Amino acid sequence: MDATVAAHDDIWNPTWADPFEPTTDGDDEFAELTEALRAVQEAVTRSRPNPDAAGRAARTLRDLAARLAEFEVDEDEQISGRRWDLPGRGHTLSPPLHIDEVTETRARGHVTVGRFHSGRYAMNGGVTPLIFDEILARLANSSGRPWARTAYLRVDYRAPAPLGVELRVEAEFAGQHGRKRFMRGAMYHGDVLVAEVDGLWIELKPDQTHNVSLTAGRGAEESS
Repeated sequence: MDATVAAHDDIWNPTWADPFEPTTDGDDEFAELTEALRAVQEAVTRSRPNPDAAGRAARTLRDLAARLAEFEVDEDEQISGRRWDLPGRGHTLSPPLHIDEVTETRARGHVTVGRFHSGRYAMNGGVTPLIFDEILARLANSSGRPWARTAYLRVDYRAPAPLGVELRVEAEFAGQHGRKRFMRGAMYHGDVLVAEVDGLWIELKPDQTHNVSLTAGRGAEESS
């Protein structure tokens, strides 16, 4: 096992504590599962199956979903999204962002985007904020800074982001005023500026750190 992984929590029992360090390509079974799911997403996007093939694939995927449903846990116990050592944290919503370098105020990473995240010949514009939010949020909440949530992201698009090539992503902690935490970043294809971003994170008050989804669900049940 990689020393970076061994130095922190058991990879099968991760926590919300993000060490925010350079990522590594995992070779464990959950990393393999994540990569397999990404491969399925890309394959579905790239394919034009006939009805029979589409139906058989759908049944296979439903069977797999049912098998994994037997291991369902609540969000504080899941692995996906909390494998801090892996590119993408074991999550498949956005392209897997590889973290290359981290300091208290700066971070740098890289990402390669496939057709699953395409917006016709180039990366979909909605994917860019996902990538920025990933690296900016992790930097904003690192180095002992209290938990903060995204208040806004303002993305300026400068050039189309090509598919299938490495894009460099940079993030910077720009400063803090009270509970307001200011972040900025940029994305490059080689020397070409693809997009830049300004973001604001708000440090949470103690009563804002609870599970808002659980609270909302209870409210809906009480009003029904």
